[in-house]
Amino acid sequence: MRRYVLGMIAGVLVAAPTLAQGASDPLAPLMVFDRPTVTVIARGYRPASPDVFQTLAIDAGVTVYDARWRRVSAADLGDPRVVAIAAATAGLDPVAKLGAIHAAVRRQIAWRRDLDGYRVSDYWAQAGETLDRGYGDSEDIAILKMQALKAAGFSPRDIYLSVGRDSARGADTLLLVRAGGRFYALDDRAERPLTPEQHARFVPIITLGKGSAWLHGKRYARANWARHARSSAGSILSLHR
Repeated sequence: MRRYVLGMIAGVLVAAPTLAQGASDPLAPLMVFDRPTVTVIARGYRPASPDVFQTLAIDAGVTVYDARWRRVSAADLGDPRVVAIAAATAGLDPVAKLGAIHAAVRRQIAWRRDLDGYRVSDYWAQAGETLDRGYGDSEDIAILKMQALKAAGFSPRDIYLSVGRDSARGADTLLLVRAGGRFYALDDRAERPLTPEQHARFVPIITLGKGSAWLHGKRYARANWARHARSSAGSILSLHR
């Protein structure tokens, strides 16, 4: 009697004959059983779609921000100053940690536009650079909060950088974080984290997350569909500009 080693190919249970001692049949064929069939489902863990601020988020694929996002999200997580901000939140629940880190960064970092601070119109500073200078613009401050949150135990899959427009400030960037099953917006001008419903001024355009990026659009009600279809060649989404 021959012995068999069980394995899987394309979700089908297969058996390969083992070699008897001293035998050599390396090309022995696999025996495929029609029954029973075993189905294996592999589920990749992607970040939750950031359908916030009354928008629908759709996969953006590759974006112009990807290289900058990778550079800043991989840097300075172990910076002692970042670790110290995170350590001060020990023992707090996730939502309370959001508030504590948001407040700590607001105390330490002043808002300053890139043109004044770096002499360029748009620069994404790493967390350590922002701490060195003591100032940064919206995305610099958001990036520092992001690294402090990760140091405090938040999963990178629950942290997003959203680029869009604020009705008062114009072009703007803020941090989105999932905690307790819902999203919170960490705006550098707000005194505390806000839910998207509480932060009605911001309109996201593109959001970056762990290994993903999304464009934001707005659903049109059926009553407005015919009029919108004539002006947008049948697209059901209108991207904010």
